[in-house]
Amino acid sequence: MQVPWAYISERWLGAKWTVTVGTALIAVSSIVYAFNVESVALSIIARALIGVGAAAIWVPVTPVLARWFAPQKKGLAMGITATGGAVGQFLGGALMPILITGPFIIFGLSTIQSGFLWSAIPGIIMTLIIPFFLKNEPEEMGLTSLDTSQEEMDKQSQDEPTFTYILKHSFYPYLLCIVYAGYLGALYYVWTWFAAYLQQEYGIDVRAAGMLWAISSTLPALLSQPLGGYLSDRLGRKRVASGALLLTTLLASTFAIFAAITVPLWITITLVFVFAIFVNMWVVIWPFTNTMFPTKAGAPIGGLMNTAAQLVGASAPIISGYFIDATSSYIPVFLLGALCAFIGFIASLFLKEERVI
Repeated sequence: MQVPWAYISERWLGAKWTVTVGTALIAVSSIVYAFNVESVALSIIARALIGVGAAAIWVPVTPVLARWFAPQKKGLAMGITATGGAVGQFLGGALMPILITGPFIIFGLSTIQSGFLWSAIPGIIMTLIIPFFLKNEPEEMGLTSLDTSQEEMDKQSQDEPTFTYILKHSFYPYLLCIVYAGYLGALYYVWTWFAAYLQQEYGIDVRAAGMLWAISSTLPALLSQPLGGYLSDRLGRKRVASGALLLTTLLASTFAIFAAITVPLWITITLVFVFAIFVNMWVVIWPFTNTMFPTKAGAPIGGLMNTAAQLVGASAPIISGYFIDATSSYIPVFLLGALCAFIGFIASLFLKEERVI
């Protein structure tokens, strides 16, 4: 749904109402799921609608940032925006194990039902807040878009290539899919099983493992995402994107080595923090959607890129689960993460920092 939402946002609703509708859909679907978990059909539909709503959150915001921030500030703006997701991931990862195992069970429901009710609360709050704060473009406040001049914007509406044209005549959107999938593949292969790995390898209970996972996977992102964006503005987007992927490859491979020789817990946690710094620099890829392509096409291209990468991420738990069952080891999982990052690194060497079509 990311590409359709991008079209809806750019042509009709605007980012403000697209994000609002998506957030509301997540909250309502979470509540429906919580009270109908015994029905397989309704559970599947509700979970699918959560995904439909989530698809409307990130993609419509990227062209908004391009219009609000000058080209030399796009990376930093994207990095700062992404830290909101890191904060939410931290709060969810740290609090949810507590909320579903302590005296916080709601209405006497099961742990998974209570968890989805708790997760709906921030969605309800944000649905009420977003329409008052999110502005689609600076012109709504009497300012001028910094992405292009007014003359260029008028020309874009007539002469700029469309999303469909770009897909037919350029391989760069597909290249972006591979690069971004390198980041998310490494991220999901490592993070999906990290708490379980801590439990099995070090005998840590579920609450402590959840807390360690939340802290190590998200707090470094609060630093690295703005930093990565800033460095990409200063040193070049391609250089930072490639460097972060290469370091992610090396660090994921080091995970496999540590799993083979069983190092002390503090060394593993240190490695996790360093790994999280570089794998969370995925934010530096998003400005490419507006620098290599017209802003109006950037949203659906970003949707395509994110869809392809998320499919790789969604397959990671399934594929790695088979390897864990077959080998009783997490070493293959970490190596698969390293492989994803390395493929993304090779593809990133062919990115461009200027318009390509």
